[in-house]
Amino acid sequence: LNLGFIFKYHVPSSSGVEDSFVLKEGEVHKRAQGRKRIGKKNFKKRWLRVTNQELSYHKQKGKEALCVIPVKNILGVEKLEESAFNRKNMFQVIHSEKPLYVQAGNCVETNSWIEVLSQVSRCNPGRLSTFHPSAYVGGSWLCCKELNENTPGCKPCTATVLANIQLDIDCDRETERIFSFFSSNRSRLQKMEDACAGMSVYLGQQEECSAFTIQDPKETFRTIKELGEVLDDLQAQHDSKGALTDEPGFFGIFQGYLEFYRKLSTSS
Repeated sequence: LNLGFIFKYHVPSSSGVEDSFVLKEGEVHKRAQGRKRIGKKNFKKRWLRVTNQELSYHKQKGKEALCVIPVKNILGVEKLEESAFNRKNMFQVIHSEKPLYVQAGNCVETNSWIEVLSQVSRCNPGRLSTFHPSAYVGGSWLCCKELNENTPGCKPCTATVLANIQLDIDCDRETERIFSFFSSNRSRLQKMEDACAGMSVYLGQQEECSAFTIQDPKETFRTIKELGEVLDDLQAQHDSKGALTDEPGFFGIFQGYLEFYRKLSTSS
């Protein structure tokens, strides 16, 4: 399984604007912008959320965004040296304004955030070739001692992982992301199901205005119905537990998603 899978299937809406779906979200500690210097009060607990369109942080999950950074404005995503704020597991999101400094719960989460943010912004024009591995504190960069805050980075940026490189990732987490994607496009799946039903029952031709081509309406109808049952099952898990678990069967569900994509690609 490669991480590029989830970024490959971006589905535009009828208006031509790409639909938004959640790639990753979770609780982190974010450094406040400016004012106070080093200290615990400088970091606040926030809910970080990244979609295929924007990165945002919130006071709590479900609350309005305190800040929104369009993905197209991200210029780099890199780790931050522990010495910058005397904190481990930190990374920085470099964008058109001041860098966003974030502390994840552990090194695995740090790498996961960097991986997702790097992938979703990897094609952005103007991505940086260098960055500062530490912070600008007390009138100078801690890494290179330069006084000018706008001085170009002193270290080469990490090359973005190519989409075709196989990665060891959490299959349950990837299932969660794909579940979010399918859930946000449930109405589009319903339209496809209705179109299949109409073609099968009335033996009619597919409407020319349709955004997809169906060559085998019966098989596509059956596949969509099966997917709907899987989504209902996962939604029940969400309602009862709040997130996907590693209970037996979830890897099978994940493989079902991949099979669904394969069937759609052969029938369209």
